[in-house]
Amino acid sequence: MSLSVSNLLRECHRLRRHLRELLSEIDLGPRVLKILQQTLGAAEAAHKNYHETIKKLKLKQKDDEVTLKQTETMLAKYQSDVNTAGSKKEYELKLTEIATASARKGVLEEAILTTIMDIEDRTAGIPAAEETWATAQADFKQYQIDAAERMERLKADQVLTQATLDATDAKLPQEMKVQYLRLVKSYGADSLAGVSGKTCGQCRTNITDQQRTTLLSGSFLSCAHCGRGLYLNEG
Repeated sequence: MSLSVSNLLRECHRLRRHLRELLSEIDLGPRVLKILQQTLGAAEAAHKNYHETIKKLKLKQKDDEVTLKQTETMLAKYQSDVNTAGSKKEYELKLTEIATASARKGVLEEAILTTIMDIEDRTAGIPAAEETWATAQADFKQYQIDAAERMERLKADQVLTQATLDATDAKLPQEMKVQYLRLVKSYGADSLAGVSGKTCGQCRTNITDQQRTTLLSGSFLSCAHCGRGLYLNEG
């Protein structure tokens, strides 16, 4: 195979592999965008949940304060009634009610204090939460801009590469095109393999001296092991 034909096949091989890489990157774009949209959605949900949690804590504090006030009213009543008990049994019952109400009051006071502290901590963290959400939105917007520009470059490269490949294919000797196109149909971008020395670049097996001579003579030859079309990877 003359070096000029080898150079053509080498270029065809390079262009087809480059075209495959371009198509892979173009295809990857929408999938990456979908993942980032999901990430943005999660950030939005976290931002919303942060504020919703503060609202829920404030409602809990309000409910607990109402319950505390009711408990304190009942406790005052029990304490007032204890001295009017008509019997020992009734007196002991009042003491039990006082103890229960007092314990309930302590639990509520502790819960309210904890809630107040949680609200204060989360309120203090609002600026950071807002900054995180703003950054997530800005990063996604910038990605959309960058991705659109990159996609435009990839598609322009795809068009140019395809045109260059078509022109290079057209320069191949007519007698080898049928076999060449058959291999392209079977193996796509991996339809060809360069031979360095006597080694097939696809399967790493060695060709014979006679096969190398055949390539040097200008004939199209496929690797006996992997079936790829061979070209001299030199010159």
